[in-house]
Amino acid sequence: MASLKDWELMVGTYEEFILGFKIEQKLKSKDEFELIPTFTQRAHVGPVRSLVAVNKFLVSGGSDEMCKIFDLATRVEHGQLMHHDGTVSCLGAYGKSYLFSASDDNSLAVTKVGSWQVEKTLYKHQAGITALAVHPTGKLAFSAGKDRKLITWNLVKARPAFITNLKGIAEFISTSPDGNRYCVGIHRRIDVYNVDLAGIEYSIDMKCRPNALVFLDNNIVAVGGESSMIQIHSLIEKQMIKEFEAHGTRVRCLQVLLELTSEEKAKEEEEEDDVGDSDKTENRGHVLVSASSSDNMLKLWRIQTDTTSEVRCIGSVDTTCRVTCLTSWHPGMRGSTKNKIKRKAPETSTVTPKKIKFTESPGASKAEEITVEETESKKQPPKNPNPKKKKKVVKTAS
Repeated sequence: MASLKDWELMVGTYEEFILGFKIEQKLKSKDEFELIPTFTQRAHVGPVRSLVAVNKFLVSGGSDEMCKIFDLATRVEHGQLMHHDGTVSCLGAYGKSYLFSASDDNSLAVTKVGSWQVEKTLYKHQAGITALAVHPTGKLAFSAGKDRKLITWNLVKARPAFITNLKGIAEFISTSPDGNRYCVGIHRRIDVYNVDLAGIEYSIDMKCRPNALVFLDNNIVAVGGESSMIQIHSLIEKQMIKEFEAHGTRVRCLQVLLELTSEEKAKEEEEEDDVGDSDKTENRGHVLVSASSSDNMLKLWRIQTDTTSEVRCIGSVDTTCRVTCLTSWHPGMRGSTKNKIKRKAPETSTVTPKKIKFTESPGASKAEEITVEETESKKQPPKNPNPKKKKKVVKTAS
């Protein structure tokens, strides 16, 4: 986790651009932020369809059948991947080492980050893949396609584990942080699956097509779709907690930003206790990012998970583009940059004499002390005390 000011938001647009925005805190305000442009790149020849941040890289997939790689440490293009023969519709990541990409060519590819070699390509769908999610353990993956099938992949054996027939084309798949649930968005409905029960435990009925779902925690989700409202649902109570208007026409993308850890928050609260009771901050709740392709806005929301508190907009920016996808990145996602420890070569200096104590037999009462002197002279092979002299051969004239 990171401080909110460490996060950077990346959006893909219909106008072929990738835009980056840094979150900066406003002066004289504790909970209001500005979104400062930091990154602008024309990435594809066509709309940007998917984005994911893995390690120090940002990977984008477009309708031009390519994946572009950008190094966020140096802010330059790192390369491109051309292993798909269709629009790269979905991207996912596991940890800092693996990239998952799905395409309209019916394939799901697993690529090693760094070497960028495709380690496995999985084929089972009979039509293009529209949704993809990776389980937090990295042992499972979920994909859904235009063939109306939901496939649970066993990534250890690289083969399908379950195949479920859906009643429509899935718009998205999202997994919970603990991996116990995953949600599948279909036409006007979102089904919440339980991994242990291998079935649907709750369905969210919507009056419009759902576009995005994110888990605020393991039991609470935020849902956005082809309406101006964002809904907050509790999976334990199986009901909607609250609803608020976010954008003008539709909500295209959602993302959750994780703030400081509990230990860091405790330290911050101790510092606030020293300042005084009047300066204490209340429970901050969750930070939700929403983007729209209708009003071109990117907004930050502060959300409490109770039923009484209001949702506050703590930051917004006009991207001037139609947003199609959204992801987030912070410097803590980068891999370790420490150099490997080099082993020193053993020194060639002489070894000091050692004293070794040993007992010849179990019944011996006293241990004998023997001094073993290991010197360079003893390590060398012994010289022959009586070397043989070569006989001289005298030739006589015949």
